[in-house]
Amino acid sequence: MPRTRPRARLGPRGSWLRGPRTAAMLAARTVMATLSGLLIWSQAPALLPGWRSSVVVTGSMAPRIVPGDVVLFQERPAHAVRPGTVVLFRHPDHPERLLSHRVHEVREDGQVITAGDANARPDAAPVHPRDILGHGRLRVPWIGMPEVWWLRGERHHLVLTALAFLAAAALAVPWRAFGSHAS
Repeated sequence: MPRTRPRARLGPRGSWLRGPRTAAMLAARTVMATLSGLLIWSQAPALLPGWRSSVVVTGSMAPRIVPGDVVLFQERPAHAVRPGTVVLFRHPDHPERLLSHRVHEVREDGQVITAGDANARPDAAPVHPRDILGHGRLRVPWIGMPEVWWLRGERHHLVLTALAFLAAAALAVPWRAFGSHAS
């Protein structure tokens, strides 16, 4: 007959911890799974040809697109640009900078006038269709906040997030893995 290990007795001191420990473990696993899913959704499509992701760092597209959101853009032909579409483009005056704004108007000469949703007026400089890098297809909320904090110099947010992530990782491990001794 196979030898079985006797069941550990929780007794009065350990039995009341079973529910909260399990709840903490499930909550931590849920947080970890959610963050992993958001991270995958924000980066995986950008690995495909014709796609790119961009972290929103300003509030010019609020309230629909806010700082910390990651927007995935897909390359589209120049003639597909329509008013109302969110596009990623090279800034007309600073080509090293990328902006994401909504198309306000497409002029007869093909030049595109854009505007941030939170801005009172359209952007002053028109955008040439060749400078449009993609059309917005998917917004992944919050997952880009670490980059926003880094750019703003808010390192304390990064440290607190890292500590919370480590705490969630520790809580996600089954409790019996700790404190069980082989006999």
